[in-house]
Amino acid sequence: MMRVLLAIVAALVALPAAAQEQVEPDRPDVTNGTHIVTTGLVQIEIGALYTHAATHQHAFGSPTTVRVGVTDWIEARVGSDGVLTQTDGVTSVVGLGNTQLGAKLRLWADEGGIPVLSVLPTVTLPSADPDKGLGSGDPDYTLALLTGTDLGRHAHIDINYGIGRIGAGGGAPHFTQHLVSASLSDAISDRWNPYVEIFWFSRQDVDGHHVVAMDTGAIYELGSRYALDCGLQLGLVGGPGVAAFGGVTVIVGDVVGAGVHARQRQIQKKNAHHR
Repeated sequence: MMRVLLAIVAALVALPAAAQEQVEPDRPDVTNGTHIVTTGLVQIEIGALYTHAATHQHAFGSPTTVRVGVTDWIEARVGSDGVLTQTDGVTSVVGLGNTQLGAKLRLWADEGGIPVLSVLPTVTLPSADPDKGLGSGDPDYTLALLTGTDLGRHAHIDINYGIGRIGAGGGAPHFTQHLVSASLSDAISDRWNPYVEIFWFSRQDVDGHHVVAMDTGAIYELGSRYALDCGLQLGLVGGPGVAAFGGVTVIVGDVVGAGVHARQRQIQKKNAHHR
């Protein structure tokens, strides 16, 4: 899979350069940052996720998210779980996963324009086949509050709280799910940004119990428009035992005519803030 991701990066290098913006992916951790993609830019985040639940039980997914900066305060996004595979050692299934539609809105920013508090509403469309066990067949509705702050010169922490109404499938009513997560990162160099995260779900199915897990990994920036990531996840209470993941994030280009001028205004605000 890493060869495929590197091939995608190599192909996209030939695209016209966008403004010199620093790529800030919302992957690979569960926690989302408050950062909104700059007006007029398109950011594509592609991943691969391997989950080992138990002996002979494993799954694979290829989540993808496309994020578009619409204005200084809103980012539109569409995502997919991608192609999913599951096996229990006896039977295997393959199919497309669910689709997510959402928008990240900046509610409060500091003087430099950097968001301090953002909100992320999302609707999950049931595009996965419930007969294969790849989804519930019902839509999900979630809302997450995102905040974060710098710690010293290089470290940063992001904290999320989410609440959702999750489809149970089979004609059963939706159930309420809560999420709390925190991700601590440290920019140890201009390119390397390792992180550690812990998160808690109140439950992941209607009859389930709470899930606690942690993961650790790193983001490696290839430049202002490209980043690679990888990491491992370990279930602490409930949930799958071990998961491994990797991905690539690319800023593709400008899709909004006023994007250049909007980015210049944002850069001026940031520069003024850091003087």
